[in-house]
Amino acid sequence: MRKFLILTLSLACAYFFTGYFSNSLLSVDGYAVASWPPSGIALASFLIWGRKSFIGLILGAFCTNLIHLDNTVDILHFNVLLQAICVTLASVLQAWIGRQIIVNVIKAPLDLSSLKHSVQSLIVAGPICCVIAAGVGTSLLALNNVIPTNAIFDNFVAWWIGDSIGVLIFTPLVLAAFNYTQVRHRMLVILPSLLIYILISVSFYGAASVKKEKDIQKQEAKILVVQNAISQKLDGITAHLGLLATYFASSDNVNFKEFKQFTSKQLDYSQEILAFEWIPYVSANKLTDFETHENTATGKPLYIKEKSLDGAWQPAGDRRNYFPVKYVYPLEGNEDALGFDLASSKVRGVALSKAKTLNELALSEPINLVQNTSEKGVLFLYPVFGESSTEDDFQGFVAAIVSLKRLSQTLLFDHNNSISASFFDTTIPGKKQAIYIADTDTDNSQMLFKEYQLLIGKRMWQVELYEPIVRTSWLMYWLAQIVGMLFVWLLITFLISVTGTNIQIREQVAKQTHTLRKEKQKADEASHIKGQFLANMSHEVRTPINGIKGLHYLALQQNDWQQARSYIEQADGALGVLLRVLNDVLDFSKMEAGKLDLIQEPINVASLADEMLNLLQFEADIKSIKLSLDFDKTSNLVINADPIRLKQVLLNLLNNAVKFTGAGEITLKIWQSKKMTYFSINDTGIGISSEAQKQLFKPFAQADSSTSRQYGGTGLGLSICRKLVELMGGAIDLVSYEGKGSTFTFSLPLISPLPKAEQIQQQYNEIDVSTLSFTNYKLLLVEDNPLNQHVANAILKTKGCIADIANDGFEAIEKLTENSYDIVLMDIQMPRMDGLQATKVIRCDLGLIDLPIIGLSANAHDDDVKKALASGMNSYITKPIDANTLFKTLWHYLSNK
Repeated sequence: MRKFLILTLSLACAYFFTGYFSNSLLSVDGYAVASWPPSGIALASFLIWGRKSFIGLILGAFCTNLIHLDNTVDILHFNVLLQAICVTLASVLQAWIGRQIIVNVIKAPLDLSSLKHSVQSLIVAGPICCVIAAGVGTSLLALNNVIPTNAIFDNFVAWWIGDSIGVLIFTPLVLAAFNYTQVRHRMLVILPSLLIYILISVSFYGAASVKKEKDIQKQEAKILVVQNAISQKLDGITAHLGLLATYFASSDNVNFKEFKQFTSKQLDYSQEILAFEWIPYVSANKLTDFETHENTATGKPLYIKEKSLDGAWQPAGDRRNYFPVKYVYPLEGNEDALGFDLASSKVRGVALSKAKTLNELALSEPINLVQNTSEKGVLFLYPVFGESSTEDDFQGFVAAIVSLKRLSQTLLFDHNNSISASFFDTTIPGKKQAIYIADTDTDNSQMLFKEYQLLIGKRMWQVELYEPIVRTSWLMYWLAQIVGMLFVWLLITFLISVTGTNIQIREQVAKQTHTLRKEKQKADEASHIKGQFLANMSHEVRTPINGIKGLHYLALQQNDWQQARSYIEQADGALGVLLRVLNDVLDFSKMEAGKLDLIQEPINVASLADEMLNLLQFEADIKSIKLSLDFDKTSNLVINADPIRLKQVLLNLLNNAVKFTGAGEITLKIWQSKKMTYFSINDTGIGISSEAQKQLFKPFAQADSSTSRQYGGTGLGLSICRKLVELMGGAIDLVSYEGKGSTFTFSLPLISPLPKAEQIQQQYNEIDVSTLSFTNYKLLLVEDNPLNQHVANAILKTKGCIADIANDGFEAIEKLTENSYDIVLMDIQMPRMDGLQATKVIRCDLGLIDLPIIGLSANAHDDDVKKALASGMNSYITKPIDANTLFKTLWHYLSNK
């Protein structure tokens, strides 16, 4: 675990820091890095450490993607997080696919000795596989509107080239660092390559820095020009308004004609001014006189008005002072403003009060214009006093209605349609009021390149300047960097080829020598083990056969039936031993072929433990060994496992305990934790040495050759136990001391990984064989071997059944055509037509769908059983035939018929 954590942290740091420095030093506007080292590091990591590299690379790639965020907290946004995750996975997947292609398809991993193989592998893992991350990353950038549509192809190509060159350069460098055992070989390849790489990178960084500095200076000069232009225009508005105020202060009774003549010239110079207004001061006691005078002078009805809540005009309400619009120019389009009392508007009233109090220019907050309610503007107000500048000498205000939209448009015109400006009122802290927002959201062609604060008329404005996105041409710089990186790759390839060839030749000779010695040792060990196994098997097979033959001979010599029966029963026991040996070999072959199918069923542990101990109690009593159970039966423990295979494991371990224990006690202990159920078999037998324990769970292995001679056994039992336990999701281990006994412990998970059993298994245990009779049933036996015919027929006669016999499948079909039978016993392997073909004919051609057919065969593989059932057989019995199993199977089908 410690090594894995170190590897993960190292890979994450290597990926992140190489990506960070490459992105910081070598990235240029509009172009990806010409060489992206993390892509090469990722591929090399998978080639060296395989799947162990996944977590470290994913962490490094994800952190690297955060480099491009303006703020780290942006990762909390779903789209940003999703994009970072997708690019991370694409980058890692790209490297993993490259590794799989190199190892499994090309089958020429980078051994750094063959120039042909190295170039072939790098070309495939570089330019071909690198389209994955480039494609995914570019697509996401386009979907999230990070890059415009017209830049998709260029971005993809730049990304793809950077990843490809990163693979070409850094994959062989990392492999060289870890593949070469001698330091001088590593330095011979790595130092010159890194030196050239750093030299090219530094040169590019220097050239790019100089160019960027010049671009920054140009940008700053442009900003200064635009700022000056805005200031000049605002100063111009202020100057025009000041002149107009002076004109009113120094003149008596200025009429509209004079007002028009004066302001028309000013409007020609300042297109951003929508209109000039004269707003006289009218006290409440002079309101009637003012309206009467204006109506008489102009000959047009004029009254001081204000807007109601619903936006309609209405006579101004009672107040101490009024500030009505007396003159406005241009008049066209501004007629509604005439007579409008600015004091009736809170926003305008505040600006009026500030201008009068300070006796200087004051601006209003952004307002909807009376002339055009769809457009916002700003009121520039200048107070007009007489000569004394006192309250009594206050005459009113001159006002300029300024459109910031026009101001921004004049900037566009003045700078060849390249600059636009947005204006916001930020006088109130925390409140940003839009005065005019430039049209920059319709596409991604405009970018914000400057924002600054501007104080004017006691209001604080925030100005945002936008210009079209014009990418600086870095193509020549970028192409020069690519050429340099390709040179580095050629240098690396050459150095690796020259250095690796000599090393590989020496290593290959040493490897072949070592391999030959190792293979010879394995062959000698295998030959010895197989020879020992064959000797054990010969002994294990011949011993029960010798007993069977001898006992049969003795039985034939007896006139006393009881004595002969005793010999036959003993022979049957020897036959059981022989079958156990053959079953061990069969189980082992199934497991080696991966064809042993296990299922899970609920198992009552208390019943299982009692059954196991009862089976071994007789043998234990013979040797005066105490069998004990350490288990709380009141717990009603039920586990899910394969019942047959669990019994097989327990019986094997308990049999071994009885076999290798001369005296003392054997204890079966069962307990459970939160996740596992444990079974432990402890004995006080001969024990096992530490050397023998290393080989004990291997097939054909026993503690030593004397064990087989003294106690017997094939050496397969513990190997089968271990594999069965592992198939059921558990593990088995051993604690033993020579001369003191052994403790075998195995565990099974509470949640079994085995598939659940389908309820198709025959349940015959409750059938009492002693009461069965088949006298009234007609049975057909299909068997080609005369001896097997005789044995089967004789067994059936014990229950009153005389069967008709067919020698092969053809005869069976003839008899079924001529006669009616209640059930068929069908051998599988027969001449002319075997049992499987005959069953298919019976089912399909004869149409005997409901006729029970039970297969008989010496083949005990699961595949044979499946073939028999697939052909149409109802059940399957393996030879040698157990009479009780046969009777129960027959009764199961005949009783349900």
